[in-house]
Amino acid sequence: MDLLKRLGLNKYRIDKSSHIQVNLDICRTCVEKPCIKVCPAGTYERSGDVIEVHYERCLECGAALVACPFGAISFRFPEGGVSFRYG
Repeated sequence: MDLLKRLGLNKYRIDKSSHIQVNLDICRTCVEKPCIKVCPAGTYERSGDVIEVHYERCLECGAALVACPFGAISFRFPEGGVSFRYG
């Protein structure tokens, strides 16, 4: 089964508030925005000189946390979480 079909099997209960926080002052100093490139779910999008977070898309993989060279992204596991039904 390919990745897109497996991702379609995940169940989500979306929290009312974001589990991802971005320090926008630090984010403005980053030119490359590697968080956008490494996130497999498209959670981060460029919005001017900062990023916009679509937390409801997050797969909780932590790739953006590792990729951010300035530590501008903080993360807590959402209360709803992801329920994987494959693998």
